[in-house]
Amino acid sequence: MEYQAGEGLMVELRHVRKAYQKNILFTDCNLQVPRGQICGLIGPNGRGKSVLFKMICGLARPDGGEIWVDGERLRKGRFPDGIGVILDTSGFLPGETGFRNLELLAQIRGKASKARLREQMAQVGLDPGRKTRVEKYSLGMKQRLAMAQALMEDPRLLILDEPFESVDAEGVAELTGLLKEKNEREGVTILLTAHNSRELASLCHKAYRIRDGRLEETDV
Repeated sequence: MEYQAGEGLMVELRHVRKAYQKNILFTDCNLQVPRGQICGLIGPNGRGKSVLFKMICGLARPDGGEIWVDGERLRKGRFPDGIGVILDTSGFLPGETGFRNLELLAQIRGKASKARLREQMAQVGLDPGRKTRVEKYSLGMKQRLAMAQALMEDPRLLILDEPFESVDAEGVAELTGLLKEKNEREGVTILLTAHNSRELASLCHKAYRIRDGRLEETDV
């Protein structure tokens, strides 16, 4: 009988292993994230934070172990539903406006109306009517657009890799408040990374650090 997902868990990793050639990232990675919880991952680049998030999204496969998302075990070719993701802001079309980029992405699944896209852009501090092409956006504006993209289909789970990178202090406060609201009012589960633990301190219920190929709980 196949082992079932843990009750009440949005994300569960069991004995996950991952290496790229001789670079061993995870040897026995275990994690349990209850539904409605915010968890942070702290640490410098190169420790495997982004790879871990890609595995949870189904964009990379572990060498061993199991990954469960919202009660379903991830298998080859399977991508979990109901997830909003920030992994890389370079994927936007530089010659299109921010709104047009979201509009094109929304057409893939047909879950977000134009009105919803306008509302979401305004929530992250961007003007949906602005005709500026993304190639003219500052890094901070691209991060805000990425946040709008992650939120536009009302996900149950947010996977956010460095969502505050290049965002000024005022913007960090605005986006932090938005994430808190999503979590507290809508029960959205959130996994996020940051270099600066202060950015996580006011958000996270728990925080983890990668050490010796494993995840260990730490204070923020």
